[in-house]
Amino acid sequence: MWDFGRAELLEPEAIGEPGHRTFRLRILSGGEAASLWLEKEQLAALTLGIRQLLEQTASEEPSVESDPPQPADAFPEQPEVDFHVGRLGIGYDETKRLLVIAAHAPDETEDAPPTFTCQVSRRQCRDLVERAEEVISAGRPLCLLCSLPLEGDSHQCLRRNGQEKHPVSLE
Repeated sequence: MWDFGRAELLEPEAIGEPGHRTFRLRILSGGEAASLWLEKEQLAALTLGIRQLLEQTASEEPSVESDPPQPADAFPEQPEVDFHVGRLGIGYDETKRLLVIAAHAPDETEDAPPTFTCQVSRRQCRDLVERAEEVISAGRPLCLLCSLPLEGDSHQCLRRNGQEKHPVSLE
């Protein structure tokens, strides 16, 4: 198990071309780095969960937070922690007013402790949510009816029994 304590930098990232991207969350703390490889849906769920937790704990917002931004090139080529995430969890430490991110390896049992944990400030979480939403939305556009990715002119919408070849897009 890796406990990174208070994270200095969190950076969501997509690697590859839309339709063939892989996603990861890079975390830097005390000179150590972690790459947590995620599915797009996991990153979206983490983003939504953090957004909801921030709203639920809004009354506990400290008046001033100081998290100096770190350049993304601060990440080393070979992180100390590098694994695919099976399950993710978030929590809130009321005494420190920090969010906790917990990641479990795919082969862990339900009652096993997390493989990786770190603590994140509210400001870092807001920044993470904003960047993650940009990373997620940079992929293929989605059909408004079935929410599946559009593949040019070949989309067969499930909501129209595959009969409609012309997708309904946000654009």
